[in-house]
Amino acid sequence: MRSLYLWPEHAAFSLLVLWVGSVVFLWAAREPMLSLLRALGEFAAESCASLARGCDSAAGELRKRARAALLAAGRLETQGRLSREINRIDKTFTERLGQYSGLSRRLDDLLVKLETDYEECAITPPQVPGWSNAVNAIARIPTPGDANVRKVLESIRESSEDAEQQALKQHRDDTSKRHKLLAHMGSCWKDVRDLMARMRDSVAAAMETTQRIHGYVEEYEKVAKEQDAAARALTFSATKLFLISALVLGVALGGALVNFQLIALPMSELVPAGARIGDLPVATISALVIVLMETALGIFAMDLLGVTDLFPKLQRIPISRRRMLLSLSLAGLFFLAGVESSLAVLRESIAEADSALKMSLSGEERVVAETASSHIPVIGQAVLGFVLPWILAMVAIPLEMLLDSGRHVVATILVLTLQGVGVLGRAGAHTATKLAAMLVAVYEIYVSIPTKIEHTVRNSGRGHDEAIPMPARETSPKAARTSWS
Repeated sequence: MRSLYLWPEHAAFSLLVLWVGSVVFLWAAREPMLSLLRALGEFAAESCASLARGCDSAAGELRKRARAALLAAGRLETQGRLSREINRIDKTFTERLGQYSGLSRRLDDLLVKLETDYEECAITPPQVPGWSNAVNAIARIPTPGDANVRKVLESIRESSEDAEQQALKQHRDDTSKRHKLLAHMGSCWKDVRDLMARMRDSVAAAMETTQRIHGYVEEYEKVAKEQDAAARALTFSATKLFLISALVLGVALGGALVNFQLIALPMSELVPAGARIGDLPVATISALVIVLMETALGIFAMDLLGVTDLFPKLQRIPISRRRMLLSLSLAGLFFLAGVESSLAVLRESIAEADSALKMSLSGEERVVAETASSHIPVIGQAVLGFVLPWILAMVAIPLEMLLDSGRHVVATILVLTLQGVGVLGRAGAHTATKLAAMLVAVYEIYVSIPTKIEHTVRNSGRGHDEAIPMPARETSPKAARTSWS
């Protein structure tokens, strides 16, 4: 600071001289400096406004593309749902319609049988034709007390009793037969009721399916018409799927970390001791490779099963080859799960050996655990080592969901980021315009004394009637017209 003083012994005088010199210099360069400040303000305002316009334009274009991609994905998803439902309906209705002819024929047979049995069950009272006429004729026979007449009448009475017994027996047989037919009709009615219930269930399932298809068709129409409500619903659905899949992948990553830690220690017994690749031991890299291979095989297995569609080329492979590849993938998973289970058992043995070595080196006596309790951790680690690869195989499902929904979420985040940069650009343009005007005003205040003296000298030289007006503190018209909004 003292190096700036002209006279170090007189600091105040030196500062006064410097101030006067700076004021005179800035007064002399007043017009160029004011032009420079205004130009800098205009340049900053125009740059910020151009940045805001570019960000707004890019955000609008990106929003249109994201909306078109979202609606296209929604249409494809809705078409897939419709296709799956129609295929299922086609399969179901083909099966049901194939059974309809048999059901209808069986129902007709049962109805005909019921009608026949019903007709046979009609109550017909026993008929005794001619008895009334015979009784009237016998009643007109005179009865003089002859023994022959009594024998004839006794014979007629016995014949009538025998006929009555026969008629009653026939009536009872008919009634028993009718009851048997009625009992058989009950089972027939039960079969008819079951058939009608099956047909009613089929019709109800068909109605439910048609309602579901109707909902899909309405959703497809909304997406096809590019309605805002459909776009918002698809955006919300994509965001929800992204968050859920990210959460599930985070859980799967935790499982992969546990799996890695489970086999990292025993892998050191299977690879050369002390071998490294870079700064990482070969045992660590080998354990990581095993975990990644399990994940890759799980992804291929899910794709071959048709659960995911990460590799579309696999869907075009013939069924026989797909089955072969699926068998190989599952066999590889089973093999790696077995290897990991054995490594988990080996890990417990290594941990016990290390613990015994440390205790022996420290001179402590090792307490031996009971055999029943010492097997529990080994069994648990073995089961965990066998199950974790199969759980990691499921990571393909949330991974596909994350990739499908992530592009829409990333596009939305980019649009919001560009809009935020545009807002900052407009704010910067406004700030640059106001700051340039403030700097011009501060500059005018700083050189106001020599400027006032200059105006006074000019006015006195020209006379009091011809006063020269003081230049106004103008703001740049171009900066004022800058479209930073």
